[in-house]
Amino acid sequence: MQPTHTQHPKKNHKGLIVIAVIFTFICMASPLFAAEKKVEPFLSKQDLVEKLQAHVDLSTSRLTEILQDAKFQPSIIRRMNTPYEAQPYKKYRPLFVNNRLLKLGKGYSHHYQDIFKRAFKKYGVQKEIITAILGIETHYGRSQGKDKILDSLYTLASGFPRRSVFFTKELAHFIMLVDEEHLSLDLMKGSYAGAFGTTQFIPSSYRHYAVDANNDGRRDVWNNHEDIIFSVANYFHEHHWDPTAPIAYVLSAPLSNRALFKDMKAKETKEWHALSELYAAGLAPLPAPWKGSHQVAVVTLDTKEGIKHVIVHKNFYVITRWNRSYNYAMATAELATAFGFKP
Repeated sequence: MQPTHTQHPKKNHKGLIVIAVIFTFICMASPLFAAEKKVEPFLSKQDLVEKLQAHVDLSTSRLTEILQDAKFQPSIIRRMNTPYEAQPYKKYRPLFVNNRLLKLGKGYSHHYQDIFKRAFKKYGVQKEIITAILGIETHYGRSQGKDKILDSLYTLASGFPRRSVFFTKELAHFIMLVDEEHLSLDLMKGSYAGAFGTTQFIPSSYRHYAVDANNDGRRDVWNNHEDIIFSVANYFHEHHWDPTAPIAYVLSAPLSNRALFKDMKAKETKEWHALSELYAAGLAPLPAPWKGSHQVAVVTLDTKEGIKHVIVHKNFYVITRWNRSYNYAMATAELATAFGFKP
């Protein structure tokens, strides 16, 4: 706005500068203050002990003793609310499907090729899948996490309402596995979500699927690569991995008949159809090893080429049992393919 004749132009100019500075500070400060909003537990340690007793056969005094040194870490809540997997695939993919991980993975699979052969013979899970998983999780043990597991699980059980029940159970599993495996409750470190080792198993997965492959009396998913490889293979086997089937196929163009396609995409992996139904709806036949009898679904990914629709086999769903993110499953499939995966 132009100044009136009674206003002094120079003085008004300074006033506008002051106002602009104040306004800028307010705009900048508001999100800063929002970011610094205090994060606190909604469950007391006493309340959490009571909930843990439904899952752990330990006395109130023992559970209280275990939790007394557990520290609430607000940063863990913030990281849970901003996971890598929430990014569009075009940003997520380069983090894992890259030359560095390919080089590391090829070296890893070659070095442990005899173990991979024995694991495949027992569980029917290809080495390329296991190699992709271990690469994405920890770069083959190089990045196992620096958060204290007790603090992570305590924080999430007591301060993350949306998944408090889940993390309370995981805390219970953690307390039990520490006792079973004679581990240090205080020294165990891993991810902010409570996963640990080269495999990044959460406590319940460790207790259910970790394998003592070399029969030394310990399921070592930190440093023993025989146990590590067999444990991942066992997990996928138990979740019904099909070694004869593919994982995912990116469509270059949408179906000409959109009705069934739209219905499947909306339900994604919650409902499965025979691939032959998509053929009947206008999809051109996919190359081998895809078969019309395969049960498939359709998922959507935001790639650098734009929105892409992907035909996925139930093997894709098996990967989401490890990590429920479609981004994670697709990156695993792409990385495994780059390693030479074939059904």
